[in-house]
Amino acid sequence: MKKITVIGAGNGGQALAGDLASKGFAVTLFEHPDFREKIRPLEETRTITLTGALSATGKLSKVTTDPEEALSQAELLYFLAPSFAQEGMFDLLAPYLRSDHSLLLLPGNFGSLVLRARLTELKAAVPALAEGDTMPYACRIEGPGVVNIWGIKNFMSASALPAEDTHSFLDRVRPFFPIPLRPAANVLAIGLFNTNMILHCPTMIMNAGRIESEKGNFRFYGEGMTESVCSVMEALDAERIAVGRALGLELLSTLDDMKDLYSLTGSTLRETILNNDAYCGHGTDAPCSMTYRYLSEDVPFLLVPTAELGRALGVATPAMNAIIHLAGVINGTDYRKSGLTLKKMGLDDLSGEEILRRIA
Repeated sequence: MKKITVIGAGNGGQALAGDLASKGFAVTLFEHPDFREKIRPLEETRTITLTGALSATGKLSKVTTDPEEALSQAELLYFLAPSFAQEGMFDLLAPYLRSDHSLLLLPGNFGSLVLRARLTELKAAVPALAEGDTMPYACRIEGPGVVNIWGIKNFMSASALPAEDTHSFLDRVRPFFPIPLRPAANVLAIGLFNTNMILHCPTMIMNAGRIESEKGNFRFYGEGMTESVCSVMEALDAERIAVGRALGLELLSTLDDMKDLYSLTGSTLRETILNNDAYCGHGTDAPCSMTYRYLSEDVPFLLVPTAELGRALGVATPAMNAIIHLAGVINGTDYRKSGLTLKKMGLDDLSGEEILRRIA
């Protein structure tokens, strides 16, 4: 039986580790040593209980902040650290990565390109790399070792880097993954599939007053995504789809993607969101601050690279540019500088055809 290490002990990482352990797999949960206090209770119990849409308890093999211990015996690595923590985590793990590791980033948010470039720069071993477009669950940690699963996706899309390795990579991973994995054309498609940039970013900007005054005391999806907010989402979505088309990719709309992932119905984006119990079937869930990851992660690591691709390919992205600019003004950050640029992905100064060849 393959040994699995889950990298990142946030909501998604604990959910995946607990689910896989409950199925009898040998699972190690790794967290960056800077956040050891967060997982200290898990170090003692090694037990994760899942509630809500899943009812299960998993006993972990190890819980550690030692990267060598986490990776030395592992074969499959599931990486669920936030995008803003990717580069720091990559540097921490690099000395212990092996060419016989299989590493799946969830979600990738173009991170496999950054990791490949970084490992090449460090002259370190490059594992088999792939990324998925999302995480298997909508979930939240409720307490030490307890994760509430709001919903489970019907499937996830994934692609290897290079794309020609996708089918062999997924064949290795599928027996040890909780939901079906669908192959995608390439890792750029995977990044563009992630509709968090559509759902989260305009909702944050357009609910800024409420977020700051009510400190999260409202339903982000059910109450924050009004008709006007959804109209802005649809404008962003059209730009995302246009960028994909310029790369030869046919992307699902956020509306159709949501229907596929959660078996939903609805004639409009707002109606479909309201029909999603994973989003709207619980109480208040809005962020308490404008620095929350829906902006601090999704703007620099999803909207910025998508707009950068649009600029390189001659696709106009005025709605994206507006959200990026406003998010930067609100948080006092130049997200176009701090975010994921084509240069950081190793794709700068390339034509569309050259970009596709680089990831094929």
